[in-house]
Amino acid sequence: MDDLVYTRYLGHLKSYVHQRPEKKAIILLGYIQRDFLRYYRRGDLIDGFKFIKENFERNTDLMKYLTITQITAQMHSFVDDLAHEGIQNHVEIYPFLELQQKYHSLLQNKPVKDYLEWVQRIIYDFSLLMRVDNLSFSSRLEPTLDIIYYINTNIYHKVTVKDVLIHANQYCNPARAQRDFKAEMNMSISEFISTKKISVAQKLLRDTDDSIQTIAEKLKFYDLNDFSKQFKKKVGISPLMYRKNNYQKESR
Repeated sequence: MDDLVYTRYLGHLKSYVHQRPEKKAIILLGYIQRDFLRYYRRGDLIDGFKFIKENFERNTDLMKYLTITQITAQMHSFVDDLAHEGIQNHVEIYPFLELQQKYHSLLQNKPVKDYLEWVQRIIYDFSLLMRVDNLSFSSRLEPTLDIIYYINTNIYHKVTVKDVLIHANQYCNPARAQRDFKAEMNMSISEFISTKKISVAQKLLRDTDDSIQTIAEKLKFYDLNDFSKQFKKKVGISPLMYRKNNYQKESR
């Protein structure tokens, strides 16, 4: 493992050595976190955290140049890396997306003061999800998961099949990605976008006091009528009736 890590070679690279201390610290921290992913993929979480801790403490004089804001930004990136690993290798991706959003919210409200404490906590929480429903790699699985990830992370934007295929074109043949998606998911990309938006709408109707108009606007439906028609087609009842029924169930 040691001969594979990025951080082992940084000290030999001119473009790193001649940087200002603050910039060197940011680069080093980023590569420490990238090296950890090698441990994470193997399930060596104890050794992985030990690797982070040893490298962080060995470079304390350098790390002191980082502001809390800079460390917090690196932590946001770390959360994204772990979430992405989980999404790429699991059937059920929603827990990873939820945990990702949870930590982004926590980090916005409570900036990182103790780097190692936060890292340990994040590793532990993501490791619990990594043990469930793990997948082996298949040639069409990765582009399908990448499309799902893209749609989920852009669910509050106006997402079209064209947008998705432009994104997919960065990594693979978009026509093949579209075929593979349908084979894996038993639905088209367009159907998945619609299903996902309605699923999020159901959650908002249950868990928030947002008006139906507001929910339609948040999820970028054409208008309230379009939202109501699509919702009823998928769920079988109107958004208003769905909210009323679920409110009654929770009140019992």
